[in-house]
Amino acid sequence: MKSRKRTYFKYFSLFFVLIALVFIAGCSGTPPSVPIINSFSADSLSITEGESSVLSWNVTDATSVTIDNGVGNVALSGTTTVSPITTTTYTLTATNMAGSVTAITTVTVSSLLTVTYNGNGNTAGTVPVGPSSPYQSGATVTVLGNTGDLTRINSGGTSYRFTGWNTKADGSGADQAEGSTFIMGVSNVTLYAQWAPYALRDIGPAGGYIFYDKGSYSKGGFTIVKAPNPNEPPIVVPTYSTWRYLEAAPSDNPSTEWGCKGVSILGADGTAAGTGEQNTIDIETGCTTTGAAADICANLSLGGYSDWFLPSKGELYLMYENLKVSGVGGFADYGRWSSSEFDGNGAWVQYFFNGAQLYDNKNYMYQVRAVRAF
Repeated sequence: MKSRKRTYFKYFSLFFVLIALVFIAGCSGTPPSVPIINSFSADSLSITEGESSVLSWNVTDATSVTIDNGVGNVALSGTTTVSPITTTTYTLTATNMAGSVTAITTVTVSSLLTVTYNGNGNTAGTVPVGPSSPYQSGATVTVLGNTGDLTRINSGGTSYRFTGWNTKADGSGADQAEGSTFIMGVSNVTLYAQWAPYALRDIGPAGGYIFYDKGSYSKGGFTIVKAPNPNEPPIVVPTYSTWRYLEAAPSDNPSTEWGCKGVSILGADGTAAGTGEQNTIDIETGCTTTGAAADICANLSLGGYSDWFLPSKGELYLMYENLKVSGVGGFADYGRWSSSEFDGNGAWVQYFFNGAQLYDNKNYMYQVRAVRAF
């Protein structure tokens, strides 16, 4: 009997041990793990303002996934397009019962850059505006010319010619000529117009050659008279601007006659510098010959200007003296008509091989070099 009790006790003890082992094994099992972020990235880590980047991610064992900065709740894997306007760090948070894990990716945003043109003291005209502005950093910029006809005339009477652009107003920076190129850096660029006082033999606004500087700006000392009936000319108030310089066209017009031989032109007898414009007006009024010397000049449109006229005798000599003698202007050794009439049959001619001035028959053929005042 005692032997059976010991056997039962032995089996009972073994059963108890097995139950205890099972219980202990159950209590010591592996706890659940936090989510795993397999990947989180942006396809473009650097963009320019206005561009986009695509975020992509892949997460395992999460019950929820969120991305901040306006994205919100997302699936365990996927993509989304973002368009930040400033540099932004995106944080992905993956969560389950065991906790949360995070990952970040940063999209760097570069601002668009501008190239601004500055007239730098201009008194008329408009600064150009680049059609491709704004630019991205690293873009190639082609420098514009003086497309808005910037001009500069100081109150003291000095007129300046546009010479190009520079990154500093005082010209101490980098020169940028029309048509040149540069690479956009990481900041905005301002290009300042550069100016130099006009001087004899400079290129004028219309692309011609400056041959006279009277020293200050003023209107001509004559009255414009233009009327269909030369015997009763009304007085017309001058409409042209004040001027200081005379500019010769860059090349000659073909040889032609002065026109209207046998007809005295009222008022076309000015010979001094500054009288060629009035002479031309008077010739156009009193002589209707198309294609004559004065008519060619009065109807000339060149270099963006249409205010050309036939130079007077004095203006032609200054052209010879200040341009031809210095080898400037491409003047061949021919005679050229002036707008100064000698009488009804003849007009003054300037000879460019020796500087002589003689009058000749209005029907003879001489070349023509138009001029304009500014």
